[in-house]
Amino acid sequence: MAKDETIWFLITYDRRKLRMADMERFHDGEKAVDLYGERERQYADQPHMEVVLLGADSEDAIRVTHPTYFRDFKAEPFSMEEFECHLPWLNPERTTTG
Repeated sequence: MAKDETIWFLITYDRRKLRMADMERFHDGEKAVDLYGERERQYADQPHMEVVLLGADSEDAIRVTHPTYFRDFKAEPFSMEEFECHLPWLNPERTTTG
């Protein structure tokens, strides 16, 4: 993937609602990084809000590498085992090694 073909995806994810709050696309990496910093400051006092900047050649690529941001948890909720894998500190006795 050539540098000028990179699409930057700025995702704001609400951990309380288990859904994406917003996603913006950029072809200008500097603009994406600047806005990422703004969003981090905007949500600094809201730890349930996650701000992520991902670069890829398509949205399909990040849907494969970061599916949690795109999952419809109302239609397809977590099982308890899957939930614990995403939040291992809830059950310190559980290990994720196989």
